Amino acid sequence: MAQVTIKQGKIRGTTSTSLTGETFHKFLGIPFAKPPLGELRFKAPQPAESWSGVRDCIEDGHVAFTSANVFDTTQGFEDCLYLNVFTRDLPESNDTLKPVMVYIHGGGFTIGNGTQQMCTPDFVMTQDVVYVTMNYRLSVLGFLSLEDVSLDVPGNAGLKDQTMALRWVQENIKQFNGDPNNVTIFGISAGGASVQFQMLSPTAKNLFHKAIAQSGSVLNSWAWGQRNAILLAEKLGKSVKNEKEALEVLLEASAEEVVKAANQLTDNIFDIDARRPFGPIIEKPNPTAFLTEDPSTLLASGNFNQVPLIQGACSNEGQMYALTKTLAPGTVDYEKNVIPWFLKSKSSMYPEWTTKLRNLYFNSGYTKDERIYHIISDVSFLIGIVQSTELMLRKSVQPIFVYVFDYISPMIKHAKEFLKIDSPGCFHGCDMMFFSTFQFIPSGAPLTEDDRIAILKVNKMWADFARDGTVHPSWEPVRGPERIEYLRIQQEPEMLSSPFEERMAVWREILQEAGNLDLKFSESAN
Repeated sequence: MAQVTIKQGKIRGTTSTSLTGETFHKFLGIPFAKPPLGELRFKAPQPAESWSGVRDCIEDGHVAFTSANVFDTTQGFEDCLYLNVFTRDLPESNDTLKPVMVYIHGGGFTIGNGTQQMCTPDFVMTQDVVYVTMNYRLSVLGFLSLEDVSLDVPGNAGLKDQTMALRWVQENIKQFNGDPNNVTIFGISAGGASVQFQMLSPTAKNLFHKAIAQSGSVLNSWAWGQRNAILLAEKLGKSVKNEKEALEVLLEASAEEVVKAANQLTDNIFDIDARRPFGPIIEKPNPTAFLTEDPSTLLASGNFNQVPLIQGACSNEGQMYALTKTLAPGTVDYEKNVIPWFLKSKSSMYPEWTTKLRNLYFNSGYTKDERIYHIISDVSFLIGIVQSTELMLRKSVQPIFVYVFDYISPMIKHAKEFLKIDSPGCFHGCDMMFFSTFQFIPSGAPLTEDDRIAILKVNKMWADFARDGTVHPSWEPVRGPERIEYLRIQQEPEMLSSPFEERMAVWREILQEAGNLDLKFSESAN
């Protein structure tokens, strides 16, 4: 088994093979930060400590606590800050360093992990890259936020974990034949939003050099949390007067008790109208701050970590979400769900907006299912993704490539059959199936040769971009916010313009009348 020396000590890994049979080294469960236990609970991560001897890195590290509302059980560990590294070659004297691809998992900042079970390397490692996956703290343990900065729990610990992992990459990735000056971050859903969050944070400056944000944006309402510390302490049966007393309660309780209490506050992760009880937030200025300014302002001003960027969405994101229990087809309440929470107000324009949206979704000849798919796609994903693109284009000096993912390979067809989806398009998470063997839709169908071709094609597109910024020959960067050109990723990719044009035009008009996308980021629940 291969042995590598990193800043913290010596590690020993093992090997595996990719989809196409290439052998690669894998080093699992590498600590990239000190375990966030005891007084470090809720705090910004601290650098990992060194060890003596050789540490076996042949199994995944512990995963973060996840939402009980999804799995009906509280599972995970506080000691969860581990990452995995996969590489075909270890360094030799004349080796050329390889591009590094760092994957940030999704899951609504509530579920998910970076283990090889969830983020299997078999597909990505068909390409000659160094691949890194990570865990980060989730839900209350990753995103508790207090207004009193003297208590040193300003929020965004989970995002700070991601940044700490990127710092680890800068310090250590050469030992795995990776180029610290050629790092691409990518992620899907909350992972895509995380990519944009890292672009916004001055603490992540120069830690990555390209970015791919898939089906997620900082302007999606579900990507934001609230301040709920006092309410959470009360859920634990304690009466508290202020945040200091609440924090004392939350530090005295076990992690499992805190997570169980937090899940009593949690809306279902699939609720399109959700704003997380615990999620990213704008911090008050403090020594460990990740984000202290409004994201819309940062994006429009160009004051963010500008790197070449790919971002986009699946062609019919809402298909997946419409099949959850809370949003079953035909049962969505129009007034509750078509107007997102960030527009719910006493505005005199509200009746007019309602009429416009009723005409858009209910008088357009859509079936009930299609209507719900479009509402969920737009409110949960597309508004934020399109708006963030338009804002960045105002001052961006780096190319932005936009896509719509619509690759219906046999494995996607089988998944849609399993879900009883008979309308066109790719649902939320379809693209994940091209990067990981983890099948969150148990269609039970083996990969076909057409699937293999599709997987290799999509992974080559991403790896080429990571290597030197190369994209598909016909893929052009967006020239301006007035007309967004995009690549439709399918068996034969094609360039089109103005994604979801009719629906986005209506939303754009409403958002302009509302004073643009005001997500009330700093709003407190306490």
